[in-house]
Amino acid sequence: MSKNPVAIYFLLVLLQVVLSHLFQTGPLLVLTLLPVMVLGLPAEWSTLRCMSVAFFSGLAVDLMADGLVGLNAFALLPVAYIRRFLMKKAFSEELVERGERLSWKKWGWRPFLLCTLLNTALFLLLYITVDAAGTRSILFSLEAFGLSLAVNLVLAVPVLALYLEK
Repeated sequence: MSKNPVAIYFLLVLLQVVLSHLFQTGPLLVLTLLPVMVLGLPAEWSTLRCMSVAFFSGLAVDLMADGLVGLNAFALLPVAYIRRFLMKKAFSEELVERGERLSWKKWGWRPFLLCTLLNTALFLLLYITVDAAGTRSILFSLEAFGLSLAVNLVLAVPVLALYLEK
């Protein structure tokens, strides 16, 4: 069965909206699938195309689920911007240039973990910083960052499994 990464992406946007509605965790935990979803977009897509998709999907999640409009979109844009660079460094330049499908079998789990960790960390750093906007202490923000990063890395595994060739 051939997987369509674009269709999977838009289904995951809906899942993100549902997650945001079902699990309103407060400021200490940010549940997000968005950074790993951006990683799973086709490798041959340009940075501009990924940024456009990231912006509109972040905005859709903001409008349908979260309170502050533009926060997910703001935090997701840099993730989409560095995506190709991270993929070239973690995997290889030829993966990006040829537009190969990402595969557990070919690359192993380490580059996926590295890209997911860096994408999620960047997203959370921006999201938590802007969400706090000087109203929360740095210690609270660091706690929220650490807890959110750990939980989101666990959530990323099934999302990656949807995208990746076995």
